[in-house]
Amino acid sequence: MKLLEPYFTGTTKPALFYYGWMVVAASFICHMFIFGIPTVMLPLIYGPMGEQFGWSRGDVVILASAKFTAGAVAAFFVGQFIQRYGVKLTAFLSSLIVGFTMIGFLLITELWHLTVIGSLLGVGSISLVICVKVIVSRWFEGRLGLALGLALLGSAAAGSLLTFVLEPLIEGYGWRMAVAILSAGVWFIALPVFMLIAREHPEEMGLKTDGIDTDPGKIKREMPDHFMDFAAIVRGKTFIAMSIGIFLIGFVDQGMLQHTVEYIDKEAGLGRDLARYGFSLVFTISIFGKIGFGWLFDKLAIKGVMICYIMIGIGVLLAFPIGGFETLLAFCVARGLSHGGTIVDVPYLARQAYGPALLPRTIGTLTMILSCGFALGPYVMGRMYDSTGSYDSAFYLCMVMAGVATVSLMFVRPAYREWLREQAPQ
Repeated sequence: MKLLEPYFTGTTKPALFYYGWMVVAASFICHMFIFGIPTVMLPLIYGPMGEQFGWSRGDVVILASAKFTAGAVAAFFVGQFIQRYGVKLTAFLSSLIVGFTMIGFLLITELWHLTVIGSLLGVGSISLVICVKVIVSRWFEGRLGLALGLALLGSAAAGSLLTFVLEPLIEGYGWRMAVAILSAGVWFIALPVFMLIAREHPEEMGLKTDGIDTDPGKIKREMPDHFMDFAAIVRGKTFIAMSIGIFLIGFVDQGMLQHTVEYIDKEAGLGRDLARYGFSLVFTISIFGKIGFGWLFDKLAIKGVMICYIMIGIGVLLAFPIGGFETLLAFCVARGLSHGGTIVDVPYLARQAYGPALLPRTIGTLTMILSCGFALGPYVMGRMYDSTGSYDSAFYLCMVMAGVATVSLMFVRPAYREWLREQAPQ
């Protein structure tokens, strides 16, 4: 990469391409194999796992709940770790944890094993996604939403392709060996690519953050003190309102996602094949959701995120009438578009409200809160199903939560975005 750097930085030749897009590409690959596949594969193995061991719907989703609970705890510390040691070291350690844990699926035989394996998977994968959010947010400002949308397409790409890869592996080798085989993507693709291409800051290559014309040193010198005070940030009205919205929408998004395959298969009665095709379609459509909502966030700021949250509630509503191909398609479109937007919201909100100075800590803390919602949603919905034999009450709860999350964002102020515009050259 050293030989190519003049073409990106303009140090000896005119720059042909902003290097931040290379960082986005490396982040996409890393996100796909280290976060996307370990997250998307879970709903596809619940059925075979439950059939093999006789575990209930609420039992098997312990894997997801443990994953996101441990991820929430890890997220609190990961932001501080990145602030001190950097993104690349954190990404390296996260990759090792995820790769070895996927091999560890071979050892699952007892219900408590799901808690251990899920916890390790959560620590590694959530730490990695924070790395991606932080590094992309350092490189972009004006087109931050678009850049984040492209970088976080990894989970959408994994969801679009995984069902066609994982199902044959499960049939040929069993669900445990299938997961272990998928760990090859971590070892041989994601980790080498990210370590080779990624750069922590634009300044390392003599560049400015995309979308900022003002001198970076001047911005740092003149930045108001409240953007440097983490304790004051977390006590503020904006952070509290943002946290409520993110937690609730995380509950709804992962609660719906982790139960999608089983709901379409058994409750809607469409069978496993159509269920996994529908699941894949949700992620395929989420590709357009990430890019589209990333663009919309750049244009409308907080209002764009509110539109995304409203669509999540609409997606839940469209789960009720699923009974054939047409109703399944409507559900997949709404779920896919809105799910794409939820992956982008945390780093976007953090950057626009608080700026880059404490970005690892603000993104890490908000990701912790989001992961708490991720952890609670699948488990609560699973237990509600076990107790009632239906998802109806869980779906009603999710629609209410999506509405409250939308309202909470009305109290969020993009303070850093407003301040930066005041500093921009006339």
